[in-house]
Order: sequence, then structure tokens, then C-alpha cells
Amino acid sequence: MKPFYYLSDFPERKNAGQNFVAECPKCGKKHLSISKKTGAFHCFYAGCDFNGKLKDFWEERPYSDSSFTGNTGGNYTGTSKVTRYAGKRNDAACSNSTINGKNTSEVPMIPEDYKKLSPEVFSQIKSLTNDPETNDQDQLAARRYLADQGISLEKAIEAHIGCLTHRCYGKDDEKKATGTQYHCIAYVNYVNGQPVNAKYRSCDPSTVKTTSDGNAIGTENPVCYTKFWSQDSPTTPCAPYNIDCINPLRVSEEHIPRLIVTEGEKDVLTLLETGYPYAISVPNGAASDLAKTFEAFEPWLDQVRDIVICGDRDLPGRTLIKHLTDYFGARGLLTTLPGDCKDISDVLATYGSNVVREIIESAEAQHTSDIITVSERTNEILDALHGEYDHGYDVGYGPLTDHIFHPTDQGGLIITTGKPNSGKTDFLNDLTCRLMAKTGRYVCYLSFEVPDKNKHIAHLIQLMLGKVNTANYTREQLQPIVSFLNTHMVHLDLHEVSPTPTNIIARADRVRRTAPLKYLIIDPYLFMEMETGRYSTETQAIKAMLTQMQAWGRNNNIWVIIVAHPRSLKKQNGKNELEDIDMYTISGSANWANLADFIFSISRIKEQDRSYTRLDMLKVRDQDLCQTGSVLYVRQACGRYDERESEEQIVAETQGKIMAKDQNPWLEQLKEVESGE
Repeated sequence: MKPFYYLSDFPERKNAGQNFVAECPKCGKKHLSISKKTGAFHCFYAGCDFNGKLKDFWEERPYSDSSFTGNTGGNYTGTSKVTRYAGKRNDAACSNSTINGKNTSEVPMIPEDYKKLSPEVFSQIKSLTNDPETNDQDQLAARRYLADQGISLEKAIEAHIGCLTHRCYGKDDEKKATGTQYHCIAYVNYVNGQPVNAKYRSCDPSTVKTTSDGNAIGTENPVCYTKFWSQDSPTTPCAPYNIDCINPLRVSEEHIPRLIVTEGEKDVLTLLETGYPYAISVPNGAASDLAKTFEAFEPWLDQVRDIVICGDRDLPGRTLIKHLTDYFGARGLLTTLPGDCKDISDVLATYGSNVVREIIESAEAQHTSDIITVSERTNEILDALHGEYDHGYDVGYGPLTDHIFHPTDQGGLIITTGKPNSGKTDFLNDLTCRLMAKTGRYVCYLSFEVPDKNKHIAHLIQLMLGKVNTANYTREQLQPIVSFLNTHMVHLDLHEVSPTPTNIIARADRVRRTAPLKYLIIDPYLFMEMETGRYSTETQAIKAMLTQMQAWGRNNNIWVIIVAHPRSLKKQNGKNELEDIDMYTISGSANWANLADFIFSISRIKEQDRSYTRLDMLKVRDQDLCQTGSVLYVRQACGRYDERESEEQIVAETQGKIMAKDQNPWLEQLKEVESGE
């Protein structure tokens, strides 16, 4: 034998897609595969194991190689493993690395780490034959079992299925202490063409078909078989069964379009029988540790485009499906089995190969609400084209306010800002009171600046009545409004937990589950506790909080209104006035402007000849229903804010003129809301 080889040493090589196939210089069989891309070679004739890397592909970098799956320098004996298969993982040895999200200081496994079955073990396994004259009871038992499962003898032989009489154990047996000799089939697993483990399954009949009087019908055709297991595996963890089907040196395609992953070896046989050559099973069924199972074969799996997850329908099987889906992520496609079939092998036995193929071909990605297709929204799209969608609602002030603030029931994030003492909380009291009284919306308050909840609720009643002094009203007269508020609002007063975004949402979610919540008021943001331990800067913490609030609001069709103060405002050049407030003057982060659906500021103007409040709508995300702009309001003594068309109209009112509509109580509107009119 030579110490190393060149590609020119194999002049009679044949093309096999991404590899060459040539005669092995060690065993003389034409089972030597050579990678055109990396120069790695391996003989897949059982018992040979000639492997290495062509010197044409050697790099001028001793002890480091990112493309070779075998040994260095063409050492075909497999004893000197200086080079590891690295791919994504080279130079991982003797250092901390991250594998599937886990830190480890261990060297990752590679396919060459799997030891071969000992000659003593392997020699006990008899290869299945198609000899029609055989009287071997192991052969006959295996053939009968496979035939009943719908597996042809030809396909079983092709898959290297063996047979023998072997001691196996049930799940309740104490291994080595009990166990019984059974006729068994042997699932022999290969890595790089070498047998690395064998799993034995008993295949003796346990029940037979009978007539109604108990007489046997065709005792040669059993309907059930014993199910006892044992295995020989010199390496832990076991390799996935049939993993060699995607060995890069055995695959002609550069990319494998689809690999099917099952729970058991019999399911792999079923898929091979129905025409799917790329099928594997996890080694320990539903109990498999997937990270360890696939660690050595990640470079092999990288060449697979889609992975069809074909698990069992029982609870352990569904658990495995969930774990496989999480492990393979976007590549994972899920199958749907008939309700009367536990696994894909039951489908073959019950319905035949055509149904198996139909199930595999119709495998689909896991449904997620995060991905919206046109087809699933067809009716809603057509409704929108005909104008049949949520056109929003008036908030109760009048046409001027409706032009700049016309919300729908979609929900989202609203930011209110303004200088200190500009009336932000006062205006929100009036706004939310109108939303309750005039539209029937349910409001939840988290008002840090209103410690006395009794006074706050009393003020809302004064707003509804349009009165400053309610002492003259009897309890009976006030009770209808109190009852109305009881069914339209609630307060949060966080004492048991700290006011973090997560805790606020958790409390508001309790309200949502028992009441038709439409508005959550957080006044102000300043008192919220940001989870700074998870984020390095205030900007990151604010972005996370706003994203969390907006997502919760949209998912539940609730508007979250947050009162946020501006940063320290600068004086304007040449003037003794502060700069105007806009979306980007809110303290802490530009993400207030980026993430909000509505942003409005409240300003209080107090001058000698006029006094009013101005609302500036700074941002409107959906401008089909309303736009940015400004509205002026006069604040009544009871706390109501009534819109006005101009400063001139406000100046005229300073002389004591008040519009009649501004004095009307909202009690009638309350009755209308309650009656649904």
C-alpha cells in the first residue's frame, strides 16, 4: 500500500454526481467513493474501511483541515486521527465552543468516532437471503414478519436486514437477569459502510386470527407479534439508523431535496419500500437526545433541504415530533397520519404504499400565525375591497377630533406626551370617560399619579354629569352611573408585584380574561421598572418594553396608552422659550416615535386674552381614517374638554359664553349605550 494517493492513481474512475467511484486499492472492490470537492475518499465495502484524503487536496496547514472527514495523509488504517472533520466546527478541540446553543469544552463527535461491531457479534447475524429452499427457522420467521408488515424480501435484503435467534427483553425485564431467546430480525446500522450497531426485534407470532367459536384461521398468518428488544452498540450515543443514506460520499446529488426522520427502524423500512431512499430513525425513539444523536452528522444534514418529520401519534411520539420540529426549525415539514394508524408502518399495512406516498408528499411546514398567506385571508381581502372593514369610531368630542384621532378596534400602542403640568392626565380622564360613556369601551387604569382611586372614579362621574358639585345628587340618582362604571372600568394598584412591563401585562391579562378590555392606560411611564438586567442600555430596555406592549395590544385588540414625559427641552435661539415638543423629544429613546401607532402631545396655553388646551397629533400610522394635525379645546370647570374651531371662538368665550351642548349631562348617552341603541 502507498502512504498517500493522488487522483491520477484512479484513472478508471466513474462519475457519480458530486463524487467519483473507483476500484479500492486495498480490497479490489469498486466501492471506493471520492469526493470531487474535498478529495476525501472512503471504501464502502464491508470490512475494508480504506479511507483518507487525496494529496492533490492537501493544504499547507498541518494538523488543521476543514474539509476532510477521515484521516490525514491517506492513512487508510484509521489509526492516526490528527485531523477532525470541522466544516462549521474546525478548531473546536480543547476549547469552549457552542453546539446547538450549548457551551461545551468537549471535542464534537465525528462519524469516524463510531466503532465497528466486534467480529464475534457481527458473525452471529445472518444476512437475509431469497433462497426459496431454505429451512432456516430464523430466515422463515423474519420473512413472515416482514411480509405481514408489507416489506418485500428484496427491499429488506437491500437494507442489510439480518436474522438470528437472540435473547431479548421486554420493558419490564431486568436486563442480563431475565430475557428469553426469540427469533429476531436484526436492524444493522452502518456508518461509512461499517456496521456500528445492531438492534434486535423479536418476530415470533403472539396471536392468531380466530373465528367466533375460537378456532384458528390460518395459523400461518399471525396478526400480532411479540415485541422484545435488545441491541449491541460499542459507541454511545448510537448513530441514527440508516444515517449512511446521506453520507456525502454515497450521495450523487449536491443537495438532498428531502430526508424523512421517523421514530423507529421499521418505519425506515416502510419508507424504503415505498420509494424513499433518504430515511432515518432516531436511535432511542421518543427518548432520544437529539443534540447528541445528530452531533457527529451535522455536516451531512447540512446538505439536506427539507426534513420531513414522520412521527408516531401517541403522546411520546408527539413529544418527539415537537422536539424534532424545534431542532430542525424552518426545514421541518410535518405529516398527518390517518386517525386509525399509530405510525407510518401502520399506514402501509392498512392502506398500502400509495397512501404512504400521499402522506409524505403532502407534508407541510408547521402552521404559525406569524406567516400570513393570501389564500387564508381571501375573504377578508375581498371584504376590504368592498369597503367592509373596521372604519373606526368617533371618540365623542366632535368632527375636529375625529379628523385626527379615529381609532379602530385593532389595538396597538398610543403615546401621550407634553410638558410638565400641561394637563396630560386630566385630558386622558376626559378622553377615557367619553370612550366609556359614548362608545361603551372598557378601560383599565394604571395611574401612578392618582393614588386616591375613590376620588378618581368620583371625578369620572362628575365628567359624565358635567357638574363640579355633585353634593345635591341623591345616592339613588348617582347609582346608575356608579353601576355603569362598575361594568366599564377597573383600576390596577400594584402592591404585590413590582411594576415591570411583564407584571403589568400579566395583571392586565387577568382583566382581559374577565372583561371586554379595550384600553389600558399607563400613567406615567416614569414609574415603570425597566428590566435593566436583560438590556445594557435604556434605549434597548425601552424598545423591548414598547415592543412587548404593542404586541400584546395588537394580539388582544387593546389600545395601550402610555404617558411619557419629554427630555429636558432646550431654549430656542434668541428667545426665552423652550423648543417645541415633537416625536423625538420624548425622554429615553427614539423608539417611542418608531413603534407607536399614535403619538399626541398636550399643551396648555395661558395668556391674558385666551386660555385653552391644544392637542397636536404627531403620528398616525394608518392614515386612511385620520391624519396628523391640531385641535383646540376649552376646559370646563367640571374637567370636560370641548373642541373649538379657532382661537377667535375661544376669545369670544372668555367673556363667559358657554355652548349649551357643553353643559348637557352624559346620562342619556349612558342609557343609550346600555340599551345598545
